Amino acid sequence: MSPRRATLAIVTGDDAAPEQPTHPDWDHPERFEGVVSLSFVLPFLLPLEPQAVPIGVDDEYLRIRGVTPAEFDQAWMQMPLSCWMIWSVATDGTNPVVEDTAVACAALAHITGQQPQPAPPPNDDYRRKRSAVVVFIPVKSRAAALTPPHDGKLDPVTLAHWLIADATRSSRIASMAPIPELHYRALNPIVPATFGAIGEGGQVNFDEKQTVILLDHLPSRLASPTPIDPAVTGRIFGQLTRGSISTLVRDHFARAYAEHSAGDRRASVLSLAVTCELMLDSTLAAMLWEEGQTAADAAKVWADTSSITGRVKSLYAGRLGGSWHVDGDGPMGRWREHIVDVRNSVIHSGRTPSERESENSGAVASELLTFVSKRLVLKWKVYPKSMAVLCGPSSVEKHGSKKQRDNVLAELERCSAFAVEFHRWRDEWLRERAMLG
Repeated sequence: MSPRRATLAIVTGDDAAPEQPTHPDWDHPERFEGVVSLSFVLPFLLPLEPQAVPIGVDDEYLRIRGVTPAEFDQAWMQMPLSCWMIWSVATDGTNPVVEDTAVACAALAHITGQQPQPAPPPNDDYRRKRSAVVVFIPVKSRAAALTPPHDGKLDPVTLAHWLIADATRSSRIASMAPIPELHYRALNPIVPATFGAIGEGGQVNFDEKQTVILLDHLPSRLASPTPIDPAVTGRIFGQLTRGSISTLVRDHFARAYAEHSAGDRRASVLSLAVTCELMLDSTLAAMLWEEGQTAADAAKVWADTSSITGRVKSLYAGRLGGSWHVDGDGPMGRWREHIVDVRNSVIHSGRTPSERESENSGAVASELLTFVSKRLVLKWKVYPKSMAVLCGPSSVEKHGSKKQRDNVLAELERCSAFAVEFHRWRDEWLRERAMLG
């Protein structure tokens, strides 16, 4: 491995508690005041034996992670850094398979009036095992080292997460085990930490007491979900299971929000790209269907313009009005910049989008859905069936004129009966498209 990149060398140990790491770079009082140690327990078990792992972190490692020099926090950083990770296996509680089975059995017994099944006796085979890791990072300042993420500057917790996540990815590649991605929000939001002053020869003398660093996703992890109206859920269930295109679009949008909230920014941006393209393609399909074109002819219209941006530029404005320029500052221009370009960059480079990119993509996707729905509502006399299969009463209430609102709602109700016909036509259109591809 190139010496300018992060280096990782494994030092295996036995079952005894690992000794405190020492490193010659740590005993330079002009560089470092001490070492911050951060403790994490993972949601899963890595196929690693307990071991100590020295890691060299330099500018190149941070550059690959997308950190610019302006994001270096000089209050605690002194590059390069010589860090350590000490891995162990944490065993506590009951294996989730056994625990979840017991909970399911208890729920079934409660509903059916049966006696709950007895829990299995405690046994090592039924214990939950996860990987735990303590990361040691040399720092210039005790106070700065124990500060959570702030002001867009790189902090020790974020660096520790990256090192653990990269070790997780490396283990996944080496073992081909189905190890999930370790997103930031998958970390326990309460991180135990302690500071150690560096003595002569690099010996570390830790504080007598631990402290904790609270991460920003703590409130969401502790909060209970808002109650859901069963009637609303039932109505959506019916629409979803009957192939409603508008509900399918909302499903992808909701999935993107869940992925962003879980910290999976790559998946969120890709789901938002699907959301927008599905809405745009379905709108075009609905209009071609309502114009009386066959599925085969409509598929050729779709295929004659090879890209989604090309279709947006040439096939929508004449039918729905409004500004569909993909190079301006309108909804379509922002869609091209914040979703299409980001999605293409993610796919072609393999990178992970930033938090800001993921947030912007979500806001822009919502704007696009609103824009297309508004255009359909305003063109209700020309494309009443298309409006009915892609919009609901809330869109009419929001975008329809007060004078025409009752008429638009009545037309929406009348044309909703054509949804089944459209869905069958769309299935054929998709098959014809595949044949042309």
